[in-house]
Amino acid sequence: MTAPRILSILFALLTLVPAAATLAARPAGHLPELAQFLDRATPAPRRQELFTAWREAALGGDTDAQYVVGTIYRRGDNAEPPLVPRDADQARRFLSTAAGHGRLLAMAKMSELELTEDRPFEAMIWAQLYGVYRGWVRNENPTDYGEHGGREPTLYFEDLLGRVTERMRQKLGSLKEPEVLQQVNAFVGAHDKDIRADLWRDGVAPRWAGAGAKFKPRSGSRGLAISLRQMLSEWVLDFNSDGSLRSAEAFDAMPNFVKASSHHNLASLSEMAPAAGAAGERYAVQKIELKKGDWIGPTRTH
Repeated sequence: MTAPRILSILFALLTLVPAAATLAARPAGHLPELAQFLDRATPAPRRQELFTAWREAALGGDTDAQYVVGTIYRRGDNAEPPLVPRDADQARRFLSTAAGHGRLLAMAKMSELELTEDRPFEAMIWAQLYGVYRGWVRNENPTDYGEHGGREPTLYFEDLLGRVTERMRQKLGSLKEPEVLQQVNAFVGAHDKDIRADLWRDGVAPRWAGAGAKFKPRSGSRGLAISLRQMLSEWVLDFNSDGSLRSAEAFDAMPNFVKASSHHNLASLSEMAPAAGAAGERYAVQKIELKKGDWIGPTRTH
């Protein structure tokens, strides 16, 4: 990323950052609990208990809990009875805070949220920020993601940028490059230090999720047909002690969570090395975000 032009104004969308975010982080849940929350068979009182604890931790300054809570507010609860309805204001509150403290996927989710709310200017700013911190965008021109030095943008990012660009032209008549660039630089100038101090490209960081067990897709995954290659999805994986997959629960998907099942066949290919000794279940987070050469096969677009 080239050096941004530092502006004195604050990025307006972060006015919703809660004052409590400056407090010391409190202990939060981890992957077994998140898997339990996502499991529709978990009783509603237990799921409510988990969400309440995460929200309290988020208000206490836990960045990963902010990411989890904001994600749940953005996608809504898909269990019966639903405990957490979709709430754009609450999603914006927690995801913008997580984004300002290094959770890069929160930036993409903010872009999707603003686009859903038909705020394409704000959606473009967040899309550009996501691209800048992933190394795909040169911030001199918010419509050019330039040379990548071998770092090819994912299909999801290209699709997001295309959708936001189209809506900006439809609603605003132009891409408003100077205004977008000004806001991107303002955000970078105000928050770059905090973002880079705790930068995490994926969802929750290992210190929140736990030990971060290593896993990999089984052989034979390339060439697999994928219905929505432009979608980005997140999964919580539960492994048996022998390394086989016990379950895969969808945590989120962009642009549309209800289509997360389209990536289940990829998530279900994961495996882990057998556990040493008598270790029981182990968990991991998997993000599925494809590039042009990944899993080439029959496709359809959304």
